Amino acid sequence: MAPITIALDWTPNTNHTGFYVARSKGFYKDAGLEVQILSPHQDEYKTTPGSRLVDRSATFACVPSESVISYHTWPNAAKPKIVAVAALLQSNQSAIVTLKSSGIERPAQLDDKTYASYAARYESRIVQQMIRADGGSGDYVETTPPMLGIWNTLLEGAADATWVSVRG
Repeated sequence: MAPITIALDWTPNTNHTGFYVARSKGFYKDAGLEVQILSPHQDEYKTTPGSRLVDRSATFACVPSESVISYHTWPNAAKPKIVAVAALLQSNQSAIVTLKSSGIERPAQLDDKTYASYAARYESRIVQQMIRADGGSGDYVETTPPMLGIWNTLLEGAADATWVSVRG
């Protein structure tokens, strides 16, 4: 059996169903593969799926397109390039969100507000450009709470917005 390790991008959820169904139905075994699935909660999200590719603790990783781009733009080949081989979803399933009670309805209204960040390499620049494209200055406060508590920062009033995965 050929060992394969898949690093998930988040706690196992509906985006990952196919991996688990294939394993439980024996499809991997039938193809001569011994598949291990790594959830990032195993190390409290300290190691990104992209990092697992680089350190070779994963053969494949579920990463957003921003991560693939990021690995191709490090100066002086500081990090190896990763390659996208498949898409799990047909469209982007993420959004910048606020609580309805905040009154924030447009990206420009995030000026001078607090944004709870995952500290991804391009995240702050994406958010800043989104605000500017909507007519704002792009100036906001960025905080980086623990990943599993990021949603709570909105609920507790410690942040005004964050980036989340949404499902229809």
